[in-house]
Amino acid sequence: MGKRKRGHPDVEEILSRPWCYYCERDFEDLKLLISHQKAKHFKCDRCGRRLNTAGGLSVHLNQVHKETLSQVENALPNRQGLEVEIFGMEGIPQEILEQHRNRIIQNFYQAQEDRRIATGNPPPGQSKNPRKKIKIETAEELLKRFAEYRAQRKAAAANGGVMEGVVQTGTSFPQQGFNQPGFPGQQPQTPYNFSSDSLPARPSANPVGAQGLPQRPTQPGFWNSSAQGAAAASGDEIDQLIRMAEAGVKPQRKPEDGEEAGEGKSKKEKKGRMIYDDAEFSPEEKMAALPRYAYTPPVGA
Repeated sequence: MGKRKRGHPDVEEILSRPWCYYCERDFEDLKLLISHQKAKHFKCDRCGRRLNTAGGLSVHLNQVHKETLSQVENALPNRQGLEVEIFGMEGIPQEILEQHRNRIIQNFYQAQEDRRIATGNPPPGQSKNPRKKIKIETAEELLKRFAEYRAQRKAAAANGGVMEGVVQTGTSFPQQGFNQPGFPGQQPQTPYNFSSDSLPARPSANPVGAQGLPQRPTQPGFWNSSAQGAAAASGDEIDQLIRMAEAGVKPQRKPEDGEEAGEGKSKKEKKGRMIYDDAEFSPEEKMAALPRYAYTPPVGA
């Protein structure tokens, strides 16, 4: 990923950009500047050929097209002459460089001032609320402040252990049964002025008594003796399974039909593989030799 461009570049970044001598246009790098000069200022109008300098374009017109180049195309009015040989940023006179630098600086700060007036924001690098400077105390100031702190500690010890300017955040509540100052015979109160008698009673865990539960209705004729016996047997088996699961004992599997009583798990049958060992004739050839697959030609009329 390339470098992220800022919305408002600083003046040093603008001054470091390469720029064209003929039209005062700046570019990101020198390669783009040279391509711009070849396309806009050193291009032949007759054949479209692009030269590197204005002198090269003049020689090309004179030798190929028998014409004379009078001025550089697409240039500022005072930069159209052929007396200066420019290639990229090379060949620019020193006074032109100073004029370009002063113009860029003046335009930059003028644009910042216009932006500040239009938006009300301070220039980049400045803030309406400047940061406070860090106060650095000297050794004498630290010793003086330490002496004041020791004097406050001594005064606090003399006054009962409370220093000046220190706020106590802990709040002590009177404990139950402590004799508080008040009228004689007054009952001690809890920290939040609630008495134990005024608290509501805690509801019981079983609001409905066991005697109040209705009996499950029985259906006459539905349960017979055999059904009751089967239900009791299944209930005993379920209870036994529950006890075994709680104890961590796995139940034994009942032997199925065809298995011996003492045998636990049935052995898995091994899968067999059929191998054809006749290397002379294939199964298809043997099948074709059978009488039922023999070919019988039809009988002619």
